[in-house]
Amino acid sequence: MTSHLSLVVFLTFILATTAAPQSKYLIHLHEENWQDVLKGEWLLEFHAPWCPACKDLAKSWNAFADWSKDLNVNVAEVDVTQNPGLSGRFLVTALPTIYHVKDGVFRQYTGPRDKEAFITFVEEKQWQLVEPLPNYKHPDSAQMGVVALFFKLSMAVRDLHNHLIEDKGVPAWASYSLFAAVTLGLGCILGYFIVCIIDAVFPTGAAAQKAAQKKQKQDKKLSEEAKKEKEPKKTK
Repeated sequence: MTSHLSLVVFLTFILATTAAPQSKYLIHLHEENWQDVLKGEWLLEFHAPWCPACKDLAKSWNAFADWSKDLNVNVAEVDVTQNPGLSGRFLVTALPTIYHVKDGVFRQYTGPRDKEAFITFVEEKQWQLVEPLPNYKHPDSAQMGVVALFFKLSMAVRDLHNHLIEDKGVPAWASYSLFAAVTLGLGCILGYFIVCIIDAVFPTGAAAQKAAQKKQKQDKKLSEEAKKEKEPKKTK
């Protein structure tokens, strides 16, 4: 009994010492507060709980966060599984991904991933050597807002698909068929509105012929009026 208890205590100690301690200065960003990074200097880390490389980085990232007050920089993290919109807004395609932000100017960090490298990057202002993100990739731009919306929508569709299969017992083929039908229907509706807009802006066929005839009549009327003005007036 004593040996079993000792084994449990030993395993608990190992887990406690190997787990990365959470820094009290580490900021958790989400969909509602992410725009805080537009002011001041920040370093953001995007991660996921299932990512082994993210787990390896956690210790260094939290240790770096402990230095944030001394460096006058905000250190934050984003869980992409909880914030799919932000992963789309920042075009996160690999994990972990790190961004440096200075007064709304975004740069992707690609240097060594240890505490000393992060500190040097900030202290020596090495971020000035990194090319900023172009305007069309700026996370606060309208187009990236649309990308974020599509990422959130795709996650919502995936969650609904899992709910139908796991909770409602719907066969996978039926769920896929439902989404295919909805996608086809929405595509038809969207296509109809696009055609209507194009016809209104660039009329073709009968509408174009009618518009041409109307313009021809107007030109003829203007020509006749100009001709009358040029005719000499009769004097008594």
